Amino acid sequence: MAGPIFAWRKNSSGVMELHLPDDEKVPDHPDNKQLAKRCSSDDYSPLDNGRRCTDVLFLLLIICSWVAMTGLGLASMGFIESEYIKQGDPNRLVNGLDYHGNLCGITNFVTPGGVDVINLPKAYPMPSGFFVCVESCPSTNNFDEFICEYEAQHDIDVTLGAAAGIGGSGVAESNNANKSIYLIYTGQKQCMPLIESTSFLGYCIPNLPLKDVLLSTANGTSNESEFSQENNYTTSSHHATITNGTAYINASISATSKSDLFDMAMADVHTVRYVIFIFGCGVAMTLGILFLLIIQVPGLLSLLVWSMIIAVDAGLVAAGYYTKGISATWETSGRPGNEALALYYGSYVLYGLAAVWCVMMLFLRKRVLLAIACVKEASRALSAMPLMTVFPVIQVLSLSLFTVVWGVCMAYLASSGEIEAKCMCPIFDQGFPRFVDDEVTPAPTLAMSSNRFDGNYTCGEGCYVYKELTYSTNTKYAGLYMIFVWFWTSQFIVAVGQLAVAVAVSKWYFSRNRRNVGNSTFMKSIFVVLVYHLGTAAFGALIIAMIKTIRAILSYIQKKATKSKLRLAVVLLKVLKCLVWCLEKCLKFINKQAYIQTAIFSYSFCKAARMGFFLILRNALRISGVSIVSQVVLFIGKVFITVASTISGYYYLQIHFGDQLNSLMAPTLLIAICSYAVSEMFDEVFGMAISTILQCFVAEEELFEPNQRFAPSSLSGTLDATQKKYNKKKSSSIGIDQ
Repeated sequence: MAGPIFAWRKNSSGVMELHLPDDEKVPDHPDNKQLAKRCSSDDYSPLDNGRRCTDVLFLLLIICSWVAMTGLGLASMGFIESEYIKQGDPNRLVNGLDYHGNLCGITNFVTPGGVDVINLPKAYPMPSGFFVCVESCPSTNNFDEFICEYEAQHDIDVTLGAAAGIGGSGVAESNNANKSIYLIYTGQKQCMPLIESTSFLGYCIPNLPLKDVLLSTANGTSNESEFSQENNYTTSSHHATITNGTAYINASISATSKSDLFDMAMADVHTVRYVIFIFGCGVAMTLGILFLLIIQVPGLLSLLVWSMIIAVDAGLVAAGYYTKGISATWETSGRPGNEALALYYGSYVLYGLAAVWCVMMLFLRKRVLLAIACVKEASRALSAMPLMTVFPVIQVLSLSLFTVVWGVCMAYLASSGEIEAKCMCPIFDQGFPRFVDDEVTPAPTLAMSSNRFDGNYTCGEGCYVYKELTYSTNTKYAGLYMIFVWFWTSQFIVAVGQLAVAVAVSKWYFSRNRRNVGNSTFMKSIFVVLVYHLGTAAFGALIIAMIKTIRAILSYIQKKATKSKLRLAVVLLKVLKCLVWCLEKCLKFINKQAYIQTAIFSYSFCKAARMGFFLILRNALRISGVSIVSQVVLFIGKVFITVASTISGYYYLQIHFGDQLNSLMAPTLLIAICSYAVSEMFDEVFGMAISTILQCFVAEEELFEPNQRFAPSSLSGTLDATQKKYNKKKSSSIGIDQ
């Protein structure tokens, strides 16, 4: 019978370690060796070995990708002639469709009144829920003038023997008799009075509830029935028709009845916009620095960490006790089924988890102490270089600038497809219309039509007109490439920030006189990354971008499979997406370790990744302890920054602007969102600093003798306690932790 795979042994310090037996050793790898001992002096550190440019090829590749992206954008804009990429126009994405399926301001379609739709860029709603193209959105309310469907306006002009108004757009001055006939067509949902509207993405959104406007317009006419009898028009069910028609409008455009509440909220935000910025950004950043200083108070960080660890264990025990009590109650009450039994066994599962957590924390207690020391030293490094906490803002601005350029190119590319106008028809359910597209399973009360337009009045009454773009294979590949470039660039910007933090923190760690370390050190670190290690950032970002692109492709395939109702394929794709997501998380973790290795030793990405991987292997328990503690501290910091910023901002608004605002809800919510975003950026920098401190600690442990190390006081005590004999040769077995 085979022997055990693992064995426990004592190291030179008397600490138990988990080793592989001789017959199960992993083959030696040149990178899986502890660093060679070096002699240290007061003016020497591992960073003094000289920097060199790393992974230049990948820097050139990402530059070429940006050039190719620019070429695609210029081709889709029409500046470069291409037989593969058609010229686009972003207006095709936002401009509305009329009831004939014409794209307002784009399609060449001449109305019966002689006006070309290409000169009418705005879409104005009718009571039917359709839209007609107009030259501009009405700027005032005028219930004596109307906008009508093209054929209806032509019939009215012929009937009244009048001109077609402003260029056949449907606007015409009316006397009382004329207004009556317009009201009749309004009742037939073919005309609409002029209502002050806001232009939004090519549509005219009325600023008043349409139902109330139409009913008021109808009620304000005294001679409508008389005029109808003289001219043989039918006005029966006029009010009911208007009421029915407006329901379609309310379903196809934004709910204008809620515009007042939105306007008040936006007015409040505009009034206190500077306060929102100050508390959401400035105060939040200040609180981040304050948090770094607070956790440096002797004993406070240890108290917080161990309190959270004990709280987790107590929570599991309490949950198990409560679950067992509920189980007994249900069993006594005779609750049917096996729910009481399931809860009974579930309580013991919770007890078991509490026991596992307790044993694990006892086993990792020394690593937790090391992790607490790493967190404390990372906070000191950030306190010495506070500019580091602001650097994510520069990253966000850089990504925003790139996204603007990328978005313009993507808009032209996306608008180069062929537009197909379709209609979707609802059935009213308890007075409310429901719409379903072709990717959603219709409810039993719905009927849907997806008939294509043939240029005539083919979409049924009350149907919703929408546009669908179809793309050539070349355009689809170009779009996929654009998505890949955005992933690559965004991850590249993140990687540059991680490298800059790692270089700065490692400079702080390997410094004999840390009082000389400040913001200038961080600026020099940025310079080092920009000059030497942009290629490494591009290499690591490329790997993550490829994984993200694969996830995007799987999501697209899953969407198609869902549409085709291939349930087994959908389940398999979800599982595959989950596995790819896990792979992405693992690669991000390895990338972070590789960036730190590059920051310390100036390795290229591949070697840094290998060295980082084996470092994780040799120090798995240490890294586990640091991971647990850092997550606890980062969570506390995130809550502290967000809650403190939001509460202080709320009370400031209440005291100084309470009488000027309609409500404090919208400004306070924005302060909370902004402060949370700042806390996320703060956590990213702090987490990278903690990981860098740990790797510097491990590198120093292997490089230097105890009396020659750079470790701060809190870490040097840990070193002395865990490793006392450095002159003995390490075991040839691979230890899980040392």
